[in-house]
Amino acid sequence: MTITQGFEDITNPLQQSALHKKGLCDYVINVASGCLHGCTFCYVPSTPVIRARQSHLKNKGVVDPQMDWGKYLLIRQDVPKKLEDLLSRKRVWHETKAGKGVVLLCSGTDPYQNQQTADITRMVVKILLKYKKKVRILTRGLLWVNDLDILVHPDVTVGMSIPYSNDILSRQIEPASPPPSHRMKALLEGYKAGCRLYVAVAPTPPQLTQDDFTRHLEKLLKFNPEVIFWEPINARGTNGRRMIAAGLDFIKLVINKKSWADSFIKQWEEIETAASDVGCLERLHIWPDQELSEFVEDKALEYWWDRPTVEQWSGYKNQKLKNSSRPEVRKYLKLDPNESAHFV
Repeated sequence: MTITQGFEDITNPLQQSALHKKGLCDYVINVASGCLHGCTFCYVPSTPVIRARQSHLKNKGVVDPQMDWGKYLLIRQDVPKKLEDLLSRKRVWHETKAGKGVVLLCSGTDPYQNQQTADITRMVVKILLKYKKKVRILTRGLLWVNDLDILVHPDVTVGMSIPYSNDILSRQIEPASPPPSHRMKALLEGYKAGCRLYVAVAPTPPQLTQDDFTRHLEKLLKFNPEVIFWEPINARGTNGRRMIAAGLDFIKLVINKKSWADSFIKQWEEIETAASDVGCLERLHIWPDQELSEFVEDKALEYWWDRPTVEQWSGYKNQKLKNSSRPEVRKYLKLDPNESAHFV
């Protein structure tokens, strides 16, 4: 496989983000374009940030920025310097109830996928902490354990995406990522060092059952994550085509919008039941897709949109959450969902 690598400049490394809707952050920093983990389900290539830059990426040698996801990485080596310059002048900091002013590394790439991105990420974290910003790391990489000297900090939380415990399944779906067993070892090392942790059980393939979720959550609780995010795989745009091209037959179960919604709702119920059984329901934070509004009444979805997580950040320790009664999604199903639409 040919890998396109290089560098690119960026004007503003710190971007306001809509990911407060998921309880993740108010700002994002991406230390690169592209990602070498090659996750077949990744939605990033279908987002405007990639679609609007296709000419730029092709000029960098990327033949097809969407279908070639996993085959290119352009390092933004000037991010630390530009971030330092920006924060030294910045006087207004955007902060929502759910985003809490947190900065996420990263939303469109992996901050610890190789040593280059790890080195930049380390510099960025040090700068953010210098200016007393809250930091959220989200990675499938393992190199963050080399940075525990700065990541063990009350204003830093480190999370790993671990949708399942099956290493063989992982090789099929996310072929260049470290297997789940290795990610769990990294989280255990972080836990022993005193690092604040969370997990994204996302995205889960449709064949996972309630028993699978129960066994998986039991393993995750060994390193005491403060929050456990969840959402299933959706076959939307080019990620659906990439999964089909990779021979992932299970995607045919959710390629139709109605079947996707049915699977989403079924797994939603199953992971909540599993979380209740193992004693971590209060930590489970659902990421409901907006397109579910065709199938589920908005009341059940709005409970989660822009909802703060249960994580305890400085300044938010005693925050009261409204609408504290967790909705049972099955009670909010609509009777006549639209079965004609498709994602791909």
